[in-house]
Amino acid sequence: MHSKSNKSRGFTLAEMLVSLIVGTLVLGAAVDIFSRSMSAAWVVSQKAEMQQDARAALTLMTKDIRMAGGGLPSGGVALPFGAGVSPAYGMDYTGIGYLGANNNAGINFPTQNVNGSNIPYLYGAIPGWQAGITLNAGQGPTDIITVAYADSTLPLQDYQVQFNNTNGTSVTFTSTNAGDKAVNDPGVGLQLGDLVLFQAQIGAGANATTGYAIADVTAAAGAGGGPSYTVQFANADALKINQTAATSGDLKQIVSNVGAVAQSTIATRIWLITYYLWNQPNPAGGAPIPVLMRQVNARKPVPVAENVVNLRFTYDTYDDSGNLLSATGQLPNTVSPNEIRGINIAHLTIRSQLAGAKTSFVATKGYQSFDISTSLSARNLSFSQRYQ
Repeated sequence: MHSKSNKSRGFTLAEMLVSLIVGTLVLGAAVDIFSRSMSAAWVVSQKAEMQQDARAALTLMTKDIRMAGGGLPSGGVALPFGAGVSPAYGMDYTGIGYLGANNNAGINFPTQNVNGSNIPYLYGAIPGWQAGITLNAGQGPTDIITVAYADSTLPLQDYQVQFNNTNGTSVTFTSTNAGDKAVNDPGVGLQLGDLVLFQAQIGAGANATTGYAIADVTAAAGAGGGPSYTVQFANADALKINQTAATSGDLKQIVSNVGAVAQSTIATRIWLITYYLWNQPNPAGGAPIPVLMRQVNARKPVPVAENVVNLRFTYDTYDDSGNLLSATGQLPNTVSPNEIRGINIAHLTIRSQLAGAKTSFVATKGYQSFDISTSLSARNLSFSQRYQ
């Protein structure tokens, strides 16, 4: 006689509960490991992006700063004076300002006391200590820096200069070299808002001097193949550099001394470049995005890098004995920008694009940041060897 054996045909409730608990623990551990891995990957990618953006911005800034003063007269260039109007930078050709606490203003050029008059000057380096927007109340307003140097892409110095009126508001440039770039070249030609430095020999013999004047392009040369191109430097430009009523420092003074055409008159485009921070409106709403901006002459500014939250500079100035007079962002009243010997980017701070979430790996929710600094010796400013 055969008896049937009772075999198990499933899991008991206890076994199911044990399996469920073990599976939940394994799944939880896997989820935690995945979350940690994603957080770590996010941190690494954000750091890499920050470093790349910061170094790209630093590279562009250092190239401009190292050129400060190149091709400019030693001691800077006097700007128009005597008409009761102060030349200012940080404006575009439409009259819109971008500097100051609210990114809506221009800044007057620094002045130099000459025979009792405070004459505005364009220097190779112009500090802007705490002249920018405030992003961190504890740190105070951010800095601005402006540098100027001669352009080497458009050979205006090869062109003959002809002044078409006694005020110098219309100038014709005629090429003397068939290989020169055209003044109206779409890539490197003069544009609306560009600055041109004119220098001419005034007088003759032992009494000869060199006169300088800067003018702002208010209408670029029209279409045509040259060799002559007419450019307008009309009165009351956005930077208030074209002042026909000025008693010194304007283009009219050059014309009155050299006449309509003078072989000794040389024209050179100069770059006046300002770096500052701008609060860009956030297209997604919320807080604005801090952006490092670069403005050239009176052209429209362009962005360099987003999420730059701090910009600070210090400057080294020395006396004739090599003693350090100032290594701060704000120059003493007794020190002129012409005495700057070294420019230090004290803080170029960039933050991550997004704030990290609070997880078991990231303790707090917030932005990552990357701060970079360097010390520069502009090749066209005087040098002082302090490490002896």
